[in-house]
Amino acid sequence: MTTGFIAGLILFALTFTFAHLRGLALMKFFQQEEYDGRRFLGWFRHARAFDRAASLWWLVAVIIALAGYRAPGVALTLIGFGHGILLSRRVSKEAKKALVMTERVKRIHLVYLVLAGLLAAYVGYDLSLSEDEAFLNASYEGLNLIPLVQLLPLVLVLANFMLSPFEARVKARFRAEAVEKFNRLAPKVIAITGSFGKTSTKHILHHILSAAAPTLATPGSVNTDMGITRVIRESLTPEHGFFIVEMGAYGPGSIARLCKLTPPDVGLITAVGAAHYERFKSLETVAKAKFELAEATFRRGGPVIVNAGGIAPNLLAERMTAVTGDYRLLGDGGALVLEKSEMTADGLVLTLREGEATETLKVPLWGHHQAGNVALAALTARALGLPWSAIRGALATMGQIRHRLEVTKAPGQPTIVNDAYNSNPVGFKAALETLDVLKADGGKRILVTPGMVELGARHDEDHLELGKAAATHADIVAVVTPDRIPTFVEGLKAAGTAVEVREFAKQDEAEAFVRGIVKAGDVVLFENNLPDLYEAKVRF
Repeated sequence: MTTGFIAGLILFALTFTFAHLRGLALMKFFQQEEYDGRRFLGWFRHARAFDRAASLWWLVAVIIALAGYRAPGVALTLIGFGHGILLSRRVSKEAKKALVMTERVKRIHLVYLVLAGLLAAYVGYDLSLSEDEAFLNASYEGLNLIPLVQLLPLVLVLANFMLSPFEARVKARFRAEAVEKFNRLAPKVIAITGSFGKTSTKHILHHILSAAAPTLATPGSVNTDMGITRVIRESLTPEHGFFIVEMGAYGPGSIARLCKLTPPDVGLITAVGAAHYERFKSLETVAKAKFELAEATFRRGGPVIVNAGGIAPNLLAERMTAVTGDYRLLGDGGALVLEKSEMTADGLVLTLREGEATETLKVPLWGHHQAGNVALAALTARALGLPWSAIRGALATMGQIRHRLEVTKAPGQPTIVNDAYNSNPVGFKAALETLDVLKADGGKRILVTPGMVELGARHDEDHLELGKAAATHADIVAVVTPDRIPTFVEGLKAAGTAVEVREFAKQDEAEAFVRGIVKAGDVVLFENNLPDLYEAKVRF
């Protein structure tokens, strides 16, 4: 073997190892963006996750080599590899949500490694041409290495794009199996969509309907085509009389496609709000997307339950005129009216009016926004023929919904309110009220929050309003990533209350602070918990 070949082989191995580990670090964020290349690259630019450390070492190495000091340049080139590899491993390890090595991830990474390997081979080949001077000339290879490592995010997106025909075939096969099974078992489908409240409403309705017949609901926040497909293939059985399907809207046509997979017998629209502003750009577009569910339900002759209070009156009137059918509204003049909601230390007490009759429901859930979710679930159960006695009995034994105003009490301990999943303006305000209700005499009201996401143009305005509200309901507020929500901090300080404001870069730092000050009688509200995409300070 020649000296050039050996030097080139070593450089290839180092470059390939670097690309492998950097690819895994980036894949974590790519997975959290659901393999959407455009959104991933948008995150990459916003987070400024460019390579800095290794590129700087290599740049200095080139400059030193050009000045005639090639041996020190080689040392700096090697340091650049080591520093970059260490940073990649650190980013991979410092994750709230670690990379899940699914079969799809393995396929993407394999193709990525082939592409990155070709680039690494070019770098190694270029060095091998130097023959006897190869080892010393490695100090110049920063000219190739710097653009190579900056291109790795694009290589990852390209690998996913190249696999898209294969992924489409896999999805089509799984979907066909799910459709065949669904059509054979033919459960009654209740489809739920909305800008917020859909997951909580789904869990409440699941609990109610399970008292009447075996009921399957999509778990957690599963609401996509492939998520629902998997639930059908793996969990749906002949015993299931009801199938509650949560449907997420990621753009116009999303709901319509999901309705083709599981045609709804009953539709339920919880709200049309700002939660999807970044994707849809206007409430009108959000409303049209959500009411695709109404179109599909009416084609099958079923009713659509709508939370009239969760949709602007003009939008609701416009959609009900454009899409006609059997609407059953929750709200004044509707099929069911929520006349009163009282929040106690034991949960909610609801007063509902159906026609001339009045019903009182007690449910061990907290937050006035949950009152609307309970009422929607009750109205849906009524549309399916359940008597009030069955609904009342089921709600009395309702378990809490994980990470959605989940209250934990224990003797001699502070009360913890876990509302960490996917906050929205309505739920945020309702959650703040629990601090007043659940605080013991002499206790402190503590809020931990990183704010909200996907509010688009309303981001600053909504956070300013919520900051002012939080200042009146909390004694101490631990703000996570304050640079992302400056108007929230502004609102806290402008309210003129004695609230104590602490700022933290990461959620775990805020939680450590709270653990150090909290005591029995206090109540701590964890409002939202953002993924690495929003919180992690990625430094390569």
